[in-house]
Amino acid sequence: MKLFDFFKNKENDTFRITEPDQLWVEDNFRWLIKIFGYPYRESEQILLSENYFPKTFKSDKVSIENIIKDLCSLLQIQEEKISFEVVNDIRDSYGMPYEIEGKPFETDLEIEDGKYRIYIANSLHKHPKRLIHSLVYEFIRIKLTDNKLQYDTGDDTDLFIYLAGIYFGFGVLLSQNLKDTGRVDDGFWETKWNYISEIPNEIMAFALATYSKLIEQDTPKWKDDLPSDLKSQFGKAIKYLNDNPSELYDKQELESNELFKTAYDLYLKNDFEEAIANLQKILFLTNDDVMKADVYNNLGYYSIRLKNYEQSVSYFKSSINIMPDYGYANDNLGYALIQLGKLDEGKEFLEKALKTENNDIAYTNRNYALYYQAKGELNKAEDYFKKSFESITNSVDLLEYHYADFLMKNGETEKGLEFLKKAVEKGEPEAIESMNEIKKN
Repeated sequence: MKLFDFFKNKENDTFRITEPDQLWVEDNFRWLIKIFGYPYRESEQILLSENYFPKTFKSDKVSIENIIKDLCSLLQIQEEKISFEVVNDIRDSYGMPYEIEGKPFETDLEIEDGKYRIYIANSLHKHPKRLIHSLVYEFIRIKLTDNKLQYDTGDDTDLFIYLAGIYFGFGVLLSQNLKDTGRVDDGFWETKWNYISEIPNEIMAFALATYSKLIEQDTPKWKDDLPSDLKSQFGKAIKYLNDNPSELYDKQELESNELFKTAYDLYLKNDFEEAIANLQKILFLTNDDVMKADVYNNLGYYSIRLKNYEQSVSYFKSSINIMPDYGYANDNLGYALIQLGKLDEGKEFLEKALKTENNDIAYTNRNYALYYQAKGELNKAEDYFKKSFESITNSVDLLEYHYADFLMKNGETEKGLEFLKKAVEKGEPEAIESMNEIKKN
């Protein structure tokens, strides 16, 4: 090898990013971590596959409705908040010559009273990957807005959306659509297009590498799904971060996440005491306020499942002191207070949970049912139990158990036993204990 070629190859192996760009990436990741918490070690980047987009892939045709449903599930956004409208323009007119300079309209977002309406160019149906890419972009905006974050800072807003996309797990999918060049010729009419994203490859690669270093994944499985030029840049960026470690990386936060996941797995096995023991260790490790709020909320919730309501109230209040608008903690505190007979105080926290708009409405409705049952307003209690069943997106803990109790206390023993059996089938220890008592008697 010639000396010149040696130095040329060495130069090509070096990752280059300006200091302002590096600081911009790290500062914005720091802000996202402060709001949403430190990422988990097992975090994955979402790929365009049936595993992540089950409804989209089950359909023979590309369906906007199915893509939206999958994105709502992936980003935990309530479907009822989202609507869309397909917009026709000159691109839909066959034989009409046109030329577009600058960025063409693909999607746009309208926000009003906590609802989101997405306007989608009809021509995107011909480009399914661009369609999904554009909807992902809008959903990242929705996720940020839904959490009441002021992210529109002007010139770098579009770049920040890509960075937030990486944080939320859509980095690979977005990277696959940074460039889109093509030509279609049916013998009569020719269409050409050439799209290049606003975000430079170096910043995208550095952001992906920074995220990977945060979760200790130097060679993540999804690396092979990156476009070839970005994959090469990603490898260089990892090497650069190995030589120049980021201050963002925090092993204690990763350990905290591991303990949090272990606690949740124990909770799923109904081992509430061991789950609590794991959560308590986190409080000595983490400096992340989001993690602390989640830990106190889950400590309270697992204490509820042990019927230790007084202790749970203390935990929930600690969570709310850190994050006053934490819907789940307010909802859970309302439940605990109602179980303690502090009905009006409990109702106040259910109302606060509703105002946060980040609560689970099925749980809130269940808790209102318990409030009205305790007040002796049985018709209202029945209505709220029905609302809870109607608004279920995932299984609601203790819903069948409490509804069975409500029915049996009001003389509907046979129907109550049916719901108690359903709670037993879910493996809820409270229901199993109740059924055993019934069988004894």
